[in-house]
Amino acid sequence: MSAQTPWEEEAERWVAWARTPEHDVFEYYAPSFFAEVVPPAVGLTLEIGCGEGRVARALASRGHDVIAVDASPTLVRSARAADAGQAYLVADATELPFAGGAFQCVVAYNSLQTMAELADMAEAVAEAGRVLGPSGCFCMCVAHPMTDVGRASEPTPGGELIITGSYFERERVDETVTKNGLAMTFHGWTHTLEDYARALEDAGFLIRRVREPLPGAEHVSTRAGLDRWRRVPLFLFVRAVKRGP
Repeated sequence: MSAQTPWEEEAERWVAWARTPEHDVFEYYAPSFFAEVVPPAVGLTLEIGCGEGRVARALASRGHDVIAVDASPTLVRSARAADAGQAYLVADATELPFAGGAFQCVVAYNSLQTMAELADMAEAVAEAGRVLGPSGCFCMCVAHPMTDVGRASEPTPGGELIITGSYFERERVDETVTKNGLAMTFHGWTHTLEDYARALEDAGFLIRRVREPLPGAEHVSTRAGLDRWRRVPLFLFVRAVKRGP
């Protein structure tokens, strides 16, 4: 996230939100991201936009030696307090304080669409390419571009999916969600699938794997609202590999 991120203002609320069970869908989607997109641990792994640290902790539990960065000092402090075993640093994803080729894997889990400026996404992808070594992997999860088309519309059960607005219009997102007494405002930008593909192409990556994950049918019966995301994708997973010279 950019150094001017509005997420610092939301930091305490995000920590409460992320660490309260059933307040988001991380537990339903993250396991398939780690299983299908993130490669086995080799060398150093960098996470950009680490938030309160749950992705870094999950990577560490899978054997990764992690350095994680976020532009929010409050979120970095929270991540450090929860995990003394990994390194957490305050840093801007568009200007990483690391030498070129220092990492074998870079992970961006739901951080690329949450940056302060529209151009920051492509700049962060370029920085990921710079700090990766030869054949290093860049693994990303983003809100699927389809989720922002018809933001105010819900599909009817078993009926039509309603699309409004323009898929190609890049828009600022400042969306407040309230659940069980907790309120959280999500900041960021809408991007198209082509925006992400071009950013990867321009940064010297080859796309190796693309996934549009579904929540399991067993989860839909126990978690209200998940059935929608078996009709349209909620997330987009990508593994890209740095091209050689």
